[in-house]
Formats: sequence, C-alpha cells, structure tokens
Amino acid sequence: MTNALDISGDVSSAGAALAGLLLVFMGSITTSFESYDRVAQNAVKPKYRNRIWFAFVGFALAILATFLALLAKWLRIECVAASALLILFVSLAWVVIAAIRAALDVK
Repeated sequence: MTNALDISGDVSSAGAALAGLLLVFMGSITTSFESYDRVAQNAVKPKYRNRIWFAFVGFALAILATFLALLAKWLRIECVAASALLILFVSLAWVVIAAIRAALDVK
C-alpha cells in the first residue's frame, strides 16, 4: 500500500498546477472588472471582490498543499504529507465550487 510520503511529489505538482490555474482565473476576474468604466466599477465592485477573494482562498490552499508536500518529502514526515493531500482535496473542491459559482453568474 502506498503511503502519503510516496505521493507527496505528486501532491506538490498538482498543488502548483492548481495554483497556476487559479492565478489565471483571478486574472480573468480582474480583466473583466477593468472592462467596466469607473462609474460601473463602483456598482459591480462587491460582486467582483467576492469572486476574487473566493478564488484567492483556493489559491492559498493550493500553495499551502504544495508547500506542505515539499516539506514532508524533505523532512520525511508522513503526517505532514497526509495533511498536504487533505488540503489539496479541499482546494480541488474549492475550485469546483468557484467554477459552479462562475457558471451560475452567467445569465
């Protein structure tokens, strides 16, 4: 049976890739917000601020999973590797929720 340390390299790769995906998503949110004129930006700012902070939490979770996976691999601590895997799963779920919320925003 594979232990958490055996897949910590995979977890760090997946976390970094997911963080990159979320950075692109956050850039898209920013670009969309900046397409409004100044007056309209004030009207839509709460909606866009909510979107980008939600995406940022997913980004931070993915970076944390990557960091913990690398730390676990370096120090050979299995409970840290397991924590990294769990945080990666939470981050993946967060991304799915962010995608659903973005899809529901399209009217």
